[in-house]
Amino acid sequence: MSEELTKKAVMEALIFSAKSGIEPSRIASIIGIKLSQVMLLLEELEKEYEGHEHGVVIKSVNGKLRFYTKASIQSYVSQISVRPLVSITDTQMEVLAIVAIKGPLTRNDVELVRGRSSQSQLLELSKMGLIGKRKSKLPGRPYLYKVSSRFYELFQVDDLAEIVQGLAFGEGEDKFETSRDNLTDNGNVEEKINASDFGRESEIERQDRNLSET
Repeated sequence: MSEELTKKAVMEALIFSAKSGIEPSRIASIIGIKLSQVMLLLEELEKEYEGHEHGVVIKSVNGKLRFYTKASIQSYVSQISVRPLVSITDTQMEVLAIVAIKGPLTRNDVELVRGRSSQSQLLELSKMGLIGKRKSKLPGRPYLYKVSSRFYELFQVDDLAEIVQGLAFGEGEDKFETSRDNLTDNGNVEEKINASDFGRESEIERQDRNLSET
């Protein structure tokens, strides 16, 4: 076996063994190669697993590489491994989209975008494990909300455009109990939220700007 094939085999094993995913930089450190080499090997591995003879694919989710079951055969795998369903309402989906796109941000920021109270939605999304919160250093120390690692695992996306698309039309392994018909009837997430609203500064952004100007 050539040295290059050995490195690719080690990389494959590392991704397989890391149940919560592994960063490309971590792989480079373990194998002792440059990050650029890791990315080239990753491209080769991804192409190999895209073939019909494989039932899994390699995806980068939240910056971490991991093996995922292909959507086309998920129905078979679900017979031995049932993933918990997340039942989510349209209003919760709205809030989740805002946090995914603009987070970390405060509840007040979310409500400025939506134009209505969002406390109950944030609470339920926290209980679902889809968002997390921490105390900020803003006046009054309000909570800052951002999407969790569970969010990325469920939606299996690593790009903002994919996040919005996944929120509106989850499919395959996404397992959300909100139908495409419901979202179409009521306007999808992107239509419900005015795009200009996302241009507003959040409280944390305003604070950072004020500090830089002083």
